[in-house]
Amino acid sequence: MKARTLLQGAWWAALAVPVPWRTTAAQLRPDLAGTWRGTLVNYPTRPGATAVDVTVELGALPQTDSTCVPWKTTYREKGVVRGVKDYQLCRRGGPDEYAVDEGGGVVLPARLLGGVLVSAFKTGPLLLVTHLRVQADTLTEEIMTIDDRPAADGLVTMRPRGIQRLVLTRQR
Repeated sequence: MKARTLLQGAWWAALAVPVPWRTTAAQLRPDLAGTWRGTLVNYPTRPGATAVDVTVELGALPQTDSTCVPWKTTYREKGVVRGVKDYQLCRRGGPDEYAVDEGGGVVLPARLLGGVLVSAFKTGPLLLVTHLRVQADTLTEEIMTIDDRPAADGLVTMRPRGIQRLVLTRQR
């Protein structure tokens, strides 16, 4: 009984301490600007898969609506360029609303949530969810691929297929 009383006292004491429930928006805005280099790994991994080296060139997070910055990603296997994605990251209607403009009319809505840039989209039978975060001089982007299923009343389960993870270091 005494332990319970102590726990209740600790709980009420914790409530009395002012807690910054919200962090300022400036603290949650990742510093994207720069050239980033690292590797791409797909999970589950495949035996004998060739390592993929990645370079990402990103502009600073756009500060005003209807502005864009470059987002260029170059993929290399054994030093040979295997692909280049030349996109733009654009700010939409408000400080947390963005879009990834892939060109050719493909624009993926994205949102800044807790300092993480999140996007979700479907293609064919797949649902893809991306997370991009910066911690110090490390940029991590994960793309989760999920088998999509039609919505229904109640719980609908979906099978995760894999995660593509890029871990990159700023090259200032």
